[in-house]
Amino acid sequence: MFIVNLFRKIYSKTYPFDILFLFILAILFFYFGYDHIFFSEPFGIHYMRQTDSLSFASNYYNQGFKFFSPELYNLKNIDSKAACEFPLTYYITGLLYNIFGKEFYIQRLVHLIITYLGVFCIYKLALLLLKNKIYAFLAGLIVFTSTVFNYYAFNFLPDIPALGFILAGWYFFYRYLNDEKKSSLILMFVFFTLGSLIKVTYLINPLTIIAFCISSLFFKRNIIVSNSKKIIWTGTISALLVILWNFYIIYYNTINESTSFNTKALPIWVMTKEKIDFVWELMTNYWYKQYFPKSTFHLFYVIFFLQIILIKKVNKKNSLLIIILFFANLSYLLLFYSQFRDHDYYFLAFFPLFLLVLINGIKTIQNVTSRRFIHYIIQAVILVIIIGGIKDSRIRVYKRFDKKMDMYSKTGLIIYENKDEINKLNLSVDSKFIVAPDLCQNGGLFFLDRKGWNLPEDHISIEKINNLKNKGANYLLLATEDRNIVSKGDSTGILIFEGKEIYIFKLSSD
Repeated sequence: MFIVNLFRKIYSKTYPFDILFLFILAILFFYFGYDHIFFSEPFGIHYMRQTDSLSFASNYYNQGFKFFSPELYNLKNIDSKAACEFPLTYYITGLLYNIFGKEFYIQRLVHLIITYLGVFCIYKLALLLLKNKIYAFLAGLIVFTSTVFNYYAFNFLPDIPALGFILAGWYFFYRYLNDEKKSSLILMFVFFTLGSLIKVTYLINPLTIIAFCISSLFFKRNIIVSNSKKIIWTGTISALLVILWNFYIIYYNTINESTSFNTKALPIWVMTKEKIDFVWELMTNYWYKQYFPKSTFHLFYVIFFLQIILIKKVNKKNSLLIIILFFANLSYLLLFYSQFRDHDYYFLAFFPLFLLVLINGIKTIQNVTSRRFIHYIIQAVILVIIIGGIKDSRIRVYKRFDKKMDMYSKTGLIIYENKDEINKLNLSVDSKFIVAPDLCQNGGLFFLDRKGWNLPEDHISIEKINNLKNKGANYLLLATEDRNIVSKGDSTGILIFEGKEIYIFKLSSD
């Protein structure tokens, strides 16, 4: 029976198109230049957060894979312990280090695979709802017009795998509405839970579904959701697991005096009007084209207003769901508004809303007319927008792949350039370093693969160095040519290494 079912699956009507879609994803991998940075170290925008993520994975490998005891390199926390997002991808990366060694591409690939899974599920979702393979392809590929999406898809930040899981969750939710199979419900639960555990802000998605199913109970004549109670209970369990994890990380960070990550909302109502206006200016002028090109935004706007104009033809069930998700996204924006100033990847949480609006809008047009000629024109317009958007995004992504040092990455990348020579010193893996000047809590320490402390330039003093030496620091690494700073190393230790713009001192014992 298994062989028969497998045979049927392979020769199903959609299988060749599934393979074709995956083939296009492979082409886009090379088109966006991921092969050129495949082996590259962390660099570029949000370098600090990239090295934080890699530090979690590296310390799982170094410290014995204690899943619920995540660690960084920086000892500003007790024993360098800190927690933030659910560390699933970090743990998987650490396990893969056992097979392939500590290679940068491993975490990139783990995140990319999960992300492409989500994109594939959007294609399958559109195919399920629209029953049209061309529209399904277009719905799945439109995400690649986003520079933010393309830059983080092959990166180290946790937001992109969280999005991948959430997109997969939406597909299995709709599939469960369609087939009511237990396997679809379970997969919906798994993917929504994992996505929300990794980034708690993505919890708005299962909460939306809970609210939608509760609402449907009051509109039985117009909106019927089969097995709504099962979905509500499943979504509730998912939400409870996410809440429990967040209680745990607050507890874990408290007992370890960890201040490495923000674990609370930063709402708009605690900001001044000037700051609110400033963030809005950045979002609408600076980040806007990084989110999506104008043509993609215009497509979304047109599709959205078409659904209002053709309100009698819209799918009531999908429309109610989108309305609830819209307000959930609005709540998310208001609760974390200040983060949109510097964190372009916060926009990724809006992707499910945009995609559902697009798919529902196309469905509305299908309800209005079945004339192939009209749909060919619409498909051609969307295809042109996608091709133009992908070309524009490729240019922007290539600019982001520029490996120029900045104030955040300079020290870490200098250490990386000198790493082979530093390794020849055969320093103990348990030795502790002071790295200065370094603005990143884990940047330089990550490349050293040693625990310790970082010091910004204005904190470098003999008193501070001696204070950290008393806490267990064995070495002082200075990544600078400033003789005034280097002299502080001469005053507190013995020079044992001098490289390209780098000095290492063995701290003298009292």
